[in-house]
Amino acid sequence: MNTSTRSYASVIRGLWFQLKSLAKTTFFLQNAILAPVCFALMKIVAYYGFSHNCTNFLNNIWVDSSIAGLWSATTTAVGIIGYQRYLGTLQYLTLSVISPSAVFLPIVGSAALLGCIGMPLAIITVAVFCHGFFMITFTQLVGYLLSMLACVASAALLSGIFVLCRKATVYEGLILIPVWMLCGIVIPVESMPLPARIIAFIHPLMSAVWVSHAQSFNATTVLAIVLCVVLSSVLLVIASFMLRHAIRLATLNGSLNII
Repeated sequence: MNTSTRSYASVIRGLWFQLKSLAKTTFFLQNAILAPVCFALMKIVAYYGFSHNCTNFLNNIWVDSSIAGLWSATTTAVGIIGYQRYLGTLQYLTLSVISPSAVFLPIVGSAALLGCIGMPLAIITVAVFCHGFFMITFTQLVGYLLSMLACVASAALLSGIFVLCRKATVYEGLILIPVWMLCGIVIPVESMPLPARIIAFIHPLMSAVWVSHAQSFNATTVLAIVLCVVLSSVLLVIASFMLRHAIRLATLNGSLNII
């Protein structure tokens, strides 16, 4: 087994360990469960309130709610490294001989991927309250997988920002709703003004939602997939540099407890 394979295996094992750890913590588990269910219920109530038959929107409701749960879980990454400090493991993780990316990517990635448990709950909620059955399309699955990638990359970036700027936690509550509003799961992107569309497509989650709403694969869908992967990769690279810079500053200042 070569070095890169061992590195990937180590990251996967670390990710699985962190997921199990977060799943045992009430705060993270409650957020991952309630966010997609509540989002689905709100969309269903809205459709009924406007006298629409929600069975006509079954496909979009479940995928939008599942992605909403992913992003809600992603926002918890702003404090996930601080949570490691609370557990008393941060100093040891920082001083590990393994690269910082291999150490911290499973931690921040698990915060986002814990939201995956909301996907079956969203499907059940929609099926029960809309009294209908629906097909899960291939484009929806691809869009959801891209959403996972976008959320992991975003979690890495958010954790890096909140590590470097400790006072940034004041704005934690402002992260959730704007992305929900701009990514297309609340308001169709076609209904947004042009400036809002441009801003929305800067974030990879918008491209992922676009793919999940596509009726079939075409040139535009492929372009959205490429855009999502490229933007997610850019976020991961930026997050890696931020993390290395934060660790270097903490090591030089001898203040590992306040990373």
